[in-house]
Amino acid sequence: MSMELDSVQDSQDLSELHKLEFAHSILGKRSALKEQELLPHLKELHQKLKELEQGAVDLESLSTVANDLTSTQILKNSSKMVTAVAACCLADILRLYAPEAPYSNLQLKKIFNFFVSNLSQFGKEDEDLFQYHFYLLESLATVKSFIIISDLDNADEITLPVFDEFFKAGSNPSLPKNVQVCMTDIMTQIIDEVGTSAQEIIEIILDQFVKHEKTPTVPSYLMAAEVCSICAPILQRRVCQYFSDILLSVSNAEGTEELEELRKAHDLIIKVNAVVPDLLLNVLPLVQEEMKLDQANVRQIATETMGKLFMHPESNISEKYPTIWKTWFGRKDDKLVHLRVRWLEMCVDIYKNHAESIPEITECIKLKLSDPDEKVRAIACKIIGEIMAGCDLKHIDKSLLELVDGRTKDKKNSVRVQAMKTMGSIYNEYYASIQENEKMAVQKLGWIPNSLFSRVYTGDASVLMTLQDTLLAYIFPYDEDDQQRTERLVTVVESLEEKQKLAFTAIIRKQQRFNDDLQKYVRMCEDEVSGMTTDHEETSNDEFMKYLAAHFADRPRTFNALRAFLIRKNSRDIKLLKNSIRTDHDYKQLYKSKDKLIANLNEDQAGTVEIFQAIINRACPLIVNKACITHLLKMAKEPKGRRQTALSQKALTAQSILKEISITYPVMYEGCLTEITKGIMNDKDNIAAEEELELLAELSKSNPGHRKYDGNLIKRLRSYVVDGKVSQANLASVILGNMKNADRSMADLVESLSDGLSLKTRNLLSTLTSLSQFALYTPQLLTPYIDLIVKFVEEDLLKTPTKSYTESNPEWVAYDKLPELSKQKITGVRLLVNYLTACRNEMEPEEHIITKTFSILWDLLERTCDGALTDNTNSAETSHLRLGASQAIVKLTHYEKYLNELTVPKFERLSYTLQDTCFYVRLEFAEFLMKGLQTEQIHPRYYSLLFICAHEPEESLLKQIRSFMQKRLSSLEIKQAESTVLDSSLVRLIHLLAHHPDFTITTEDLMVFAQYIRFFLSCVATAENVSFLYHIVQKIKLSKDMVSAELSDNSYVLSDMTSLLIKYKCKESSWPLNAYAGHVTLQSKLYKSLPPGAVQNETMEKSYLPQAFIEKLEEEERRKLGDKRARTSVVGANKRTKV
Repeated sequence: MSMELDSVQDSQDLSELHKLEFAHSILGKRSALKEQELLPHLKELHQKLKELEQGAVDLESLSTVANDLTSTQILKNSSKMVTAVAACCLADILRLYAPEAPYSNLQLKKIFNFFVSNLSQFGKEDEDLFQYHFYLLESLATVKSFIIISDLDNADEITLPVFDEFFKAGSNPSLPKNVQVCMTDIMTQIIDEVGTSAQEIIEIILDQFVKHEKTPTVPSYLMAAEVCSICAPILQRRVCQYFSDILLSVSNAEGTEELEELRKAHDLIIKVNAVVPDLLLNVLPLVQEEMKLDQANVRQIATETMGKLFMHPESNISEKYPTIWKTWFGRKDDKLVHLRVRWLEMCVDIYKNHAESIPEITECIKLKLSDPDEKVRAIACKIIGEIMAGCDLKHIDKSLLELVDGRTKDKKNSVRVQAMKTMGSIYNEYYASIQENEKMAVQKLGWIPNSLFSRVYTGDASVLMTLQDTLLAYIFPYDEDDQQRTERLVTVVESLEEKQKLAFTAIIRKQQRFNDDLQKYVRMCEDEVSGMTTDHEETSNDEFMKYLAAHFADRPRTFNALRAFLIRKNSRDIKLLKNSIRTDHDYKQLYKSKDKLIANLNEDQAGTVEIFQAIINRACPLIVNKACITHLLKMAKEPKGRRQTALSQKALTAQSILKEISITYPVMYEGCLTEITKGIMNDKDNIAAEEELELLAELSKSNPGHRKYDGNLIKRLRSYVVDGKVSQANLASVILGNMKNADRSMADLVESLSDGLSLKTRNLLSTLTSLSQFALYTPQLLTPYIDLIVKFVEEDLLKTPTKSYTESNPEWVAYDKLPELSKQKITGVRLLVNYLTACRNEMEPEEHIITKTFSILWDLLERTCDGALTDNTNSAETSHLRLGASQAIVKLTHYEKYLNELTVPKFERLSYTLQDTCFYVRLEFAEFLMKGLQTEQIHPRYYSLLFICAHEPEESLLKQIRSFMQKRLSSLEIKQAESTVLDSSLVRLIHLLAHHPDFTITTEDLMVFAQYIRFFLSCVATAENVSFLYHIVQKIKLSKDMVSAELSDNSYVLSDMTSLLIKYKCKESSWPLNAYAGHVTLQSKLYKSLPPGAVQNETMEKSYLPQAFIEKLEEEERRKLGDKRARTSVVGANKRTKV
């Protein structure tokens, strides 16, 4: 009974199923039907099948068409429309039969290949075909028909073309969105359900990221990204295998092709990470291992890859893979320099994009600033500038910048250049905040110009050239607005400390001196064009160009550039060069000429452009120039209250700049004199306008005897002389003494000042100050009264004791704190010195005036602090007088007229000033000598005096002198004719020491005197000049003392001592001591050659050094050598090894 019931039930179910009602045959009996006949039947069949629902159809009714559709007549039909409709019908059959298919595996393979063939037409078909192709695609995606092929053998033969064709179709940017969705679904189904193992599919997918990297909106790129995202868990292992195969196959190779393949693989990793980072779960550990390999190229590629992954803004790899981050971070100490460099470069974007990494990267960069390789140090400086560019002020690390500042003193030029560039660029970027006086900006960055100007004191040509470039590019960059540029100048100078302000002044003055030299070069070029140059002048020109080139680090290249420009004879460019450095041109004119010249050189002399840029920058007045004068004058007049506000400080700074310009570039003031004199005339109570007076005084000195002033101004100036303060009287006298016809118009004023001079004269200090200036600029006015003035100074002023009213009675106080009488004495002496200075050329002072003045000066050297303390007179006054007298003697005896006043014994007496009991006397006199020697305003004989400071107790002064000597030695090499000036000062030093009152031949005293020679050698001796030094020392033993023959043995003792110390120096420094081939003649006023023969042989063969001294010296040298070796061992043991 139950069986019957089941049968009835089945019958009822079958009766409810829909049957396909299709009466046509789609196959021909002998050959395929014509398209006109077949296509309507297929379309009808497609429509009927489409209407049937899965699970509600009688499958038996489908069997015939299902079988016919697999016929070769259908599958191989030449009509695209026929095959498209047939494919839709087959898709419906599979839908209706799902989950089983009414086909054999062989038939299924043919069917799916048929599907793929049709689907490959996307983008190529017309609109009629598209509807069928899309129906097919949508059906396959919806029904998941491709799952069927999972049981087929070699299913990859079907799936591979699917991916290939889909991505080809996706290359068309206009591929409809719904098509993309269906294709993506099918590909994810194949990966998820079919489980294809073909690595080619992985290649095809990943290849989309390479092909369409620059067009990530192309459908292929989007489909690949979507497939990878959906199937990431499945694809991870296959992607890992894919990369593993590539990396292993090429990572051990060093060939160009293999490395290129490796780079491509790593580029692909970067591209995949940007889209589907999860896909690389198992790949990144492979890259981590590559970073540890010995092969340098592989290690670098892997390190760069991970760096790019870490720097991506949305990357969290460092958090997900902390061990990989640690491995990558360890590459900062890689033994490859270029890898450490590249590693640092990648830190920039990591720093900017990942705030959590900032502390770690910052500490690392700090370490890399001390890397042993200059390239790494330079790039560390560079990236600090990059990471701080655009950074919020509160995130700027001042300590990091301070370390960069340290690199501006690096031994290597490339590091110094980058460090200064970084410092300058950061200052320039945040300048607006600094100018607005924002507290954080000033605190973190306002110090940068001060630091940069400190580099002036290195004296190194390459450092100064880099500093010049940095200043013009970043601290004082191009700005056509004169007012803004002037305000920036004041802001920068205001931020400088005193020492750095002096450095700023030094740069301006060096620029002015080089400007003069370059103008001479321009005239040389003009003469060359005119053909007026003689053979002698050509030789002289070469020497001058060598002198110019010596101001730059690359001397040969600079000389060649100067010479090439000279022989080029281009009148147009010579005129441009001339206009580029004119001090009477404004800012825009200078830049216009400069830029045009550089452009011209770029066209036909490109190799000289960089050099000429540096040459012009060195000479061109771009920092201070004519255009800023007016604005500085306005700023200088801002009100200055008792409280020094920021505004008043800027006014003071503007005044100091104006004063410097008036000294260095007075021609820039032409056109501004009216404004300056107006300020003097507006001074109603005779107590203001000192700034204008100071400017006008400097301008008067620049053009003496030519300026004319109106009567009212002269009257005002005369009132300053008679009734003004000392400073006003001083400045007014300078102006009046330099005006046109001053020798006539000021005669009455000088007479009234000179007449009846006494200690009771009203405003005596102002009177003496004014007379000292008239003495300097119009000495003929004082000639009728000079005898009376000398008598007053000698007998009244200097003989009047200045009582000390303090118990301490210090050896030194500042000039302003001296008693009035002390100031009067100092000024009175200066008056006499100024008179002789002014008479050095044209006028012939009375002989007794010269004798009397020098007698006063030498007598002042004997006024000691000890004597003042005994007499209870002002001790500080004697120090000022000794210092002033020493300086005056040096200055006056530089002139030919007074040279005889400096005999050898007196020169030796002058040296004692450098061993004065008062430190400030020693300091001021030493600095006076150094400045005079540097500017060549005093005779080179004074180099020897500075070595008398060998026992100077103040280390800072000793260090200053040593540094000066070493820099001068380098500087004097520029002028070959003077290259032995410092070397030869050894002879004069030995003569000085031989006549020193403390000299004896006891061992203790000789050890003291050995220090003088050691100090000289530490400053002057080099591998190049040591043979010359040894030779001239030996020459002393062949001579006798011309001043005191009985002291010749002292010189011989010092000669033997110096020879021994030179040998020790050579041994210590590993220098060869060769015979000197040149001929040398000693200074005739010091030494005269002994008669050749027995006398010379006797002195040469005899050792004048006591044996006890030699033994002590040898013991000391052995101890020094042992200490040096011990230090070397310790340094070697503690030296950190770099990975």
